[in-house]
Amino acid sequence: MDCDIELEIGTGSTRGEYTVHVVRAPAGGHASGRFTLDIDGIQGRLPQLEATVLASAVAARRTLPVAEVAVREVGQQLFQALFTREVYGTYRASLGAAQHAGQQLRVVLRLAAPELATMPWETLFDPETETYLCQTEPLLRHIPAPDYNQNPLDVAPPLRILGIVASPRDLPALDVQAEKDHLAQALAGPGDEGRVELVWTRSGTWDDVQSMLLAGPWHVVHFVGHGDYDSRTDEGRIALVGNDGRAAMVRAVRLMALLSVAAPRPRLVVLNSCSSGEMGQTDLFSGTASALVRSGIGAVAAMQFAISDSAAIAFAHGFYAAIANGRTVDEAARIGRISVMASPDGTLEWVTPALYVRGGSTQLFSLQGTPSGRPPAERTTPTRASGGQSASVSSAYTAIPHESVLPADSPGPATTKPLPESETARATTSGTDLDQVRRRAQLRALYVEASAELRAKHYEQALESFNDLLTLEPGYRDAVALRDTASRRLTEERAYRDATAAEESGDWIAAAEGFAKLLDSPQYPDAARRKEGCERKQRISDLQGELRYHHSKGSWEAVIDVAKELRTLDPGAADPDGLTTAAKAELSKAAPESAAEDIADEERGSYTASDLPALKRQAGAQPKEKAPGLVPPSGPDEPVWKPARRPHLPLAGATIAWAGATLATAGGVGAGFVVFFMWFDQNYWQDKGGDIVLRIVYGVVTAFGYLLLVIAGLPDRSAQGRLAMTCLVVSQGVFGLAGLNYTVEVAAVIGSFAVAGSGLWAGVLAMKYPAQQTMAWLLLLPTVLLPIIWVQGKGVFLVSWYMSQALPLLLHLILLCGAGIAFLVTAQRTASVGGVGMVIKDAS
Repeated sequence: MDCDIELEIGTGSTRGEYTVHVVRAPAGGHASGRFTLDIDGIQGRLPQLEATVLASAVAARRTLPVAEVAVREVGQQLFQALFTREVYGTYRASLGAAQHAGQQLRVVLRLAAPELATMPWETLFDPETETYLCQTEPLLRHIPAPDYNQNPLDVAPPLRILGIVASPRDLPALDVQAEKDHLAQALAGPGDEGRVELVWTRSGTWDDVQSMLLAGPWHVVHFVGHGDYDSRTDEGRIALVGNDGRAAMVRAVRLMALLSVAAPRPRLVVLNSCSSGEMGQTDLFSGTASALVRSGIGAVAAMQFAISDSAAIAFAHGFYAAIANGRTVDEAARIGRISVMASPDGTLEWVTPALYVRGGSTQLFSLQGTPSGRPPAERTTPTRASGGQSASVSSAYTAIPHESVLPADSPGPATTKPLPESETARATTSGTDLDQVRRRAQLRALYVEASAELRAKHYEQALESFNDLLTLEPGYRDAVALRDTASRRLTEERAYRDATAAEESGDWIAAAEGFAKLLDSPQYPDAARRKEGCERKQRISDLQGELRYHHSKGSWEAVIDVAKELRTLDPGAADPDGLTTAAKAELSKAAPESAAEDIADEERGSYTASDLPALKRQAGAQPKEKAPGLVPPSGPDEPVWKPARRPHLPLAGATIAWAGATLATAGGVGAGFVVFFMWFDQNYWQDKGGDIVLRIVYGVVTAFGYLLLVIAGLPDRSAQGRLAMTCLVVSQGVFGLAGLNYTVEVAAVIGSFAVAGSGLWAGVLAMKYPAQQTMAWLLLLPTVLLPIIWVQGKGVFLVSWYMSQALPLLLHLILLCGAGIAFLVTAQRTASVGGVGMVIKDAS
């Protein structure tokens, strides 16, 4: 064909980058460009595209079906990537040149990058003309095998087609008779005219196929059955029937060897199997179709997606009719696609057939002479015979040679035997009602579409599709159960959406009620938590409203009571608009001494004894007499009254300061020695006794620091708290003193995990008290991170000094030093505010 635009697509410098070069074009020139393509993204959408294309067999209900959106998006993405600015200019000019010459522009894709062979190029969509290329122009995939231009094979009609149906008993069953009927219907017209002759093998076994190939000649091989792609061998396969009736998977290279026994070798192979067009991503010839083309078959038409019965019949009808009329194979593929588009309206299954060719010529056959069948005036149509069987459509199907025998002493042509009557009946079309076939395909496609929407959580679309399916066929498979699932999930989705909107708008009651409906739904595991949160916020809102009401009535005691309850829910919500503070001031004016003390006692977490003078001054009163919680002055220069302190607090603050200093010293000295040992110890002083420093740091100094924390009252003064800290001190000593000896390595490892466990225990106990949150973290982090020393390295602690073990040790020591400094700073700040900023809880 003179009007070819050939595009060679190769790999770029990085993954996802490709080059495109115009090899030849009617407009001339050799434009080229670079483009990027999200190969992984498109490959991830292929299952969705397959379901979409198959589901489109149902008549469209919209101007642009929702299903087509995905196909058009992928097709436009491929088109805009491939036709870069210069290449697109050449394409448009070549399209005009072809139209001026009265010819069609054929698009030839030379795919040199293996992963590009998996792309659905048949979906190429030109957004400027809003057309799919393969609908208006022949589109073929050129396999980069050794190029040659075969002369067309001279064929005296009829064109002989060998049909193979393989249905192993361990794979999903095929309706063998229906498959034969489908192809017979598609070829009824050309068969009646004597231009096409279809012969079926008796079974799908290797021996049967081979014997039939030897009884040729055969111009076309048409396979109907199962196919897949073996990712382990990176090669396509088809399933023949083994001697035991089970599947015998035949790799592409073995299938080519089988086909080579025919003389002459078939020029065209049609693979109507589930995945016959699928390819690997590392070998361009791994797919069955491309492997056959590389091995010498002129062209292969394969299905890159599963295809419905009606679409398969329509494609075969248009495709073989065009071949029988002398058209090129690429033009025949385009006509076959147009036949698929005829019914039902809006189907996308014309995307499914993919054409692979070898060489530059696509004229496979040169038909000569007059067909041997009856003239068109004598053509018969399929008729239903009595008993549900069908009558023969043409003598071309009744006198089909099935078994040829070559005499041993004669090189002449083979003699033929007629088929047995039973075989003849199976080789003829059954005249199955096309409407019934089409209906089954529509139901299956609609079921696939609905299931795909349900899996994608598009519940509204899934429910609509299931309702349509059940309207057409009540009780279809498990559609009722799936429809109920889609309906339930759609209801839950709407309830969750409404509850979320109510929560965002502050309608806590509606939000809580909405989340309550989803407590038993595994799709929304956060419903219980959000329900509790909404109920708590609603309670806070109600209490704040009550507080405002009491404040407006001057009920100051009631305001304080409500504020106390609010504080348990949310401390930040206990003083809305300063109303609680104002109520406290009013109470202090009425009874300065008792009111201040009551408020301090009530809100010990926020007010302490040192806050009493300020509360009294706020109330405009001075203390007149001793009040509980205050001590008398000790000298003339002392204020009239001063806050009473809990007896153990000054001691606790000083002890914590000493503990912090001890831990900071241990961590700092230890870190310094580790740095010295790692980078500056050229004389190996560590092995000559220097390691005793780290033993003392870990086994004695650090343990003593934790002992001071026990004395200070951390985490609390309960028996449980003291036990946790005692375990921490003991395990710290065992870890440090055992860490330098090979013989007690297990003791060091166990000691480190004991330190982590007891430190975690003590930290959790300390976290129970809001005033001690900082202390809890300072106690917790250095201990629980101690076992990191053993995470990456293996060996005795502080002996081998592998970098993988020394660096975690250095990190832990720095963290220990930082925690000690933080303890010291916290204790100093406590002292600066009177020693009462941190309250060590007493279990008694």
